[in-house]
Amino acid sequence: MIDIIEKPEDLDRFRNHESKTIEFINHVKFNCNIFEAGWSIEARGYIEARGFIDTGGFIKARGLIKVGEFIESREFIKTEGSIKVEEFIKAGEFIKAGALIKTGGSIRAGGSIEAGGSIRAGGSIEAGGAIEAKESIEAGEFIKAGEFIFSFSFKILTNYIITSTLPFGRKYWIEMSPLKKWNKEINSRCWNELKNIPTDDEKKEICSWEGWHWILKGQLECFFGIKDKFYLPN
Repeated sequence: MIDIIEKPEDLDRFRNHESKTIEFINHVKFNCNIFEAGWSIEARGYIEARGFIDTGGFIKARGLIKVGEFIESREFIKTEGSIKVEEFIKAGEFIKAGALIKTGGSIRAGGSIEAGGSIRAGGSIEAGGAIEAKESIEAGEFIKAGEFIFSFSFKILTNYIITSTLPFGRKYWIEMSPLKKWNKEINSRCWNELKNIPTDDEKKEICSWEGWHWILKGQLECFFGIKDKFYLPN
């Protein structure tokens, strides 16, 4: 079944006043713009909107979230399916999709952005946390992560990338040839301290190792402060 919302007043019968959530046990289709400053939206099926969806709470679905204009949540956006939006996607916390995340504009999250498929934006992709995708990560402008970025298919397409931390755990980095010298420090120190342990020349030597994939090399250069951004190889 599909619940069809023609006007904002139609939402009243779906409101859970205790949880401040507009709840749909079916699929839902919004034929009007949705602006709900103090409410969250949750559907057990898909969410489809002709215009925009703008909420003060979270937006959650089990299926596809498809929006004709933009989607914005002051909390998080989460679905087991894909997120497809024409204009832009914005969340105060995190954005997580079981499959594809795609928009013609930008994607912005205060926390992490995670997709079981690809992440594709016509504009920029910006996250306060990590950006991870099982498939490709593509941005028409740039990608900026407050933590790290990683594509499990090793496919990232954009103009430039900015990161602050490193993907993977300590065990991975300890086993890399240029870093074995700092085995003890990597195991015992916090990441912020590790940035300053090697000398400037040692940092450059670590990053110059030919065994690094360019995605990891660029993030090491940002981590050590050698560069503030890195570009795709020619």
